[in-house]
Amino acid sequence: MKVDVSYKYMEDSKLLEEILDKNISKIDKRLSRFAKYDTIHTSIHIEKNPHRNQYFCRSHIYLPSRVIKAETNSNDAIKAINLNFTALIRQLSKLKYKLVKHLSLHKDKRLEQSKT
Repeated sequence: MKVDVSYKYMEDSKLLEEILDKNISKIDKRLSRFAKYDTIHTSIHIEKNPHRNQYFCRSHIYLPSRVIKAETNSNDAIKAINLNFTALIRQLSKLKYKLVKHLSLHKDKRLEQSKT
C-alpha cells in the first residue's frame, strides 16, 4: 500500500507521525482482502486553518473497485486524525461485509448449479 501524507499551514511532528503510523497500520490490517492488488493508494491531507484553532483531515483510499473518502475537522489535530481514521475503518468494514455477503451468495448459487 502506498501512502502519501501532506500538510498545509503546519509542520509535521514526531507525535503526528506516530499517530498516523498507528492508524495506517489499523487500515492496513483491514485491507488484507485486497492484498493481491498492488494498486491500493492512500492519500492523507492535514490542514490547519490559519485564522482559527481548527484542523481538517481529509483522506482517500483508492481501491481497485472504488474510492473511500473521509473528511473531519476538530480543534485538535490528533482528534481530527483519529476521527478521520475511525470513519475510514467504518467504511472499510461495511465494504468488506458487502463483499463477503456477495461472494457467499455467488458461492451458494454455484453449489446449487453443480448439484443439478
